Amino acid sequence: MARMLVVDDDPAWRALYRMAFEGQFEIFEAMDGQQGLAVFDSVKPDVIVLDLRMPKMDGLDFIRRLGHKGVHAPIVVCSGTLTDGERPAIPGVQLTPKTPDLRALWTALRAAVPEVTELALATKEAAAPLEDTCWRD
Repeated sequence: MARMLVVDDDPAWRALYRMAFEGQFEIFEAMDGQQGLAVFDSVKPDVIVLDLRMPKMDGLDFIRRLGHKGVHAPIVVCSGTLTDGERPAIPGVQLTPKTPDLRALWTALRAAVPEVTELALATKEAAAPLEDTCWRD
């Protein structure tokens, strides 16, 4: 199973991501960029879901520090306050809005980790909870 590292200082967002994606990913959490680097080193995730505004170390600094380490893991930045001047122009970084409707995030995750798409298609039980959780009409 693919590994996801969620780096977000808000426990409600971490809980939402865990609830939505735990059937498709093994999920690891960090409360800020500093803790995120430590967790990254220990679990070597396949994809990172990252907030930008956090205490101790923000998301942009986290991305820079991973780059200095030579790490090229796919990163999906989820932000509700991203301005054009803050948009990271870094290869492998995708941007999605931070909203309870997780369709854009799910699309970005499937693009970043293609085997997740194959698993969801092959196992209806794995895909159904995600769809029910993320986008109810």
